[in-house]
Amino acid sequence: MRDADCGDCVHYADARRYEESRLASTSGHFVMEVSPEVQDAVNGALDEARRGKFQSAMDTLAALLRDHPRHHDVPYAIGTVHALQGKYEESIIWFDRAIGIHPYSIEAHYNKAVSYQKLLDIHNSIRSYRKVVAIGPANDPEVVKARSILERMAAIISENEGVSLDAYLRSGDKFNEAFGLMEGGDWAGALKGFRASAALNDGNAPCHGNMAICLAHLGHKAEALAEIDRALDIDPHYEPARSNREIFERMTEGKPLENVRYASINSSKENVLKNRT
Repeated sequence: MRDADCGDCVHYADARRYEESRLASTSGHFVMEVSPEVQDAVNGALDEARRGKFQSAMDTLAALLRDHPRHHDVPYAIGTVHALQGKYEESIIWFDRAIGIHPYSIEAHYNKAVSYQKLLDIHNSIRSYRKVVAIGPANDPEVVKARSILERMAAIISENEGVSLDAYLRSGDKFNEAFGLMEGGDWAGALKGFRASAALNDGNAPCHGNMAICLAHLGHKAEALAEIDRALDIDPHYEPARSNREIFERMTEGKPLENVRYASINSSKENVLKNRT
């Protein structure tokens, strides 16, 4: 029911993107509520939150959510209030809920990316910033900021680890898959996965540290120590590698490590970006 007479109305832009997605894929349909009254109430709640009145804001938003479950601005605002309080895990849940209602919500994707970045989950942060750039107009403020952040991340990762963003993301996916196998005790499968991750990004100390753990459980003492040393070459301050090295030094070659507590890391926590914004 919207046409070119709507001019620059944001809802017309959203409707255009919706129509494009509907024509491109029959599985891309979504239905959401549009209500100026709800939007005004949401804005009022966010103003309260910015003044530090978090409980009052949440009470307003909870009531709106009960009455308007298909209005994406309500879960978006709840996510924003959580983020303002530093509760970034909770904020991501609510931003995802808003995106589930309105997949083209640039603000929800952008704030989700920021929340992931605050949690030092740079892989998911990159993916969320890329989504902002993919769905938004080139001159949109959030798109401009997302593009700038991605450029900075790419430069830092290239300088410190010598890989592209795409290689960095693929390496992270391999790492996470391997860590899941390691948690399940599949040492050979995990070792293969960590090696695939290192092949894409050899500058990840936790990857080599976890390879050492797998090798130790397979009874390969010398190889485990070599991987530990590689982890320390990459990051001399990587404490898990130091503590694990003491354990592995007491191993007997050919005898698998068993019933010993060691330190494993399920991500690097993105040390390359930890102190940089």
